[in-house]
Amino acid sequence: MTEPMHLSPSPSMQMTDYHSRRLGLSFASIGARLGWVYLGNELVYEFGRTEEENSIREKVSLHLPTWIRTMAYLAPIPFHSFSEKGQEWELSVVRLPEAEVPAFALVLLERGASLTQRLWEDLSNQILTFCATGISLREKNLLDFDTIIDPIRKRMEKAFLNETKSGVIAFFHLQDLSPFFKPMGVIKSQEILREVTTTLHKETRENEFNFQLNPRSYFVFCPGETLDGANHRFGSLYFPSKHLILDYKLKIFPIDAEILADDAKFSSIFLENF
Repeated sequence: MTEPMHLSPSPSMQMTDYHSRRLGLSFASIGARLGWVYLGNELVYEFGRTEEENSIREKVSLHLPTWIRTMAYLAPIPFHSFSEKGQEWELSVVRLPEAEVPAFALVLLERGASLTQRLWEDLSNQILTFCATGISLREKNLLDFDTIIDPIRKRMEKAFLNETKSGVIAFFHLQDLSPFFKPMGVIKSQEILREVTTTLHKETRENEFNFQLNPRSYFVFCPGETLDGANHRFGSLYFPSKHLILDYKLKIFPIDAEILADDAKFSSIFLENF
C-alpha cells in the first residue's frame, strides 16, 4: 500500500469521506496495493497507486465486454503481471455477485500471494454494501459537512430577508438500511433512498426545501412554520418503500436569523444530525 493512501470515488458516487475510507480499509486489510471497483463500464472507486494505471485502464476497457458476457461470480482470475520498484505484482479481477449491474473488483497483490475464497467473499460483501449506499444516477452527490453548510445557510438567510423571520428544521434519521442493501442489490437499494426523497418532496411546500445529508439523514427547512405546526405535519409521516415501511426518528429545531448568524449554534444543529 502506498502512502499517503489514495482514495478516489467517482463523482457519480454518493459516498461520504467515512464510506470512502472504510472501503479503502477493506482493500488494505487483504494486503492490496491497488483496489478498483467497476460498475458496468465505469470505474467508480480507486484505492492505491501504481505507475501502470493507464495501461491497466486500457486493458480493462478491452476485456470488459468479454467479462460481462462470460465471467462467473466470485471466481477470480489473474489479469496482469508487472514489475515495479523492485517488486513483482499480479493484478486479479473478480466478478461480484450483483445481478442488476455488472460489478467487478480489481485487486493488486504481490506475485505469489493469494486470497482464500472466504476473503474474496468478505471483500465482495463489503464492496457491494458500500456501493449500494453510494451509487447514484448522476442526480445530486452527497457532500461532506464543510461543503454543504455554507450554501444551506445562505439559502435559509434568503428566506428571512422579507417578512418571515423564523421557521423550523425537521430532521429525519432513517433506520439502518445496510442489512437490506446487499440482498437487494445496487439498483433496488438506490430506489429505496430515492423513494424517501420523493416522499419528502411531496410534503415540501413551495417556499421550503429538503436535502439529503447522507444515506440515513434528511431534513426539511420550513420558513414561517411553528414547532406545533411541524409536529402536526411530520409527526405521522411514513416512508413506504417496496415491501418495507421505514422506521425513523424525527427531530424538529426552531431557526431564525439570530441562530443563522451564530456559527456555533447553527453548526451544532447539523453536526448532531449529520
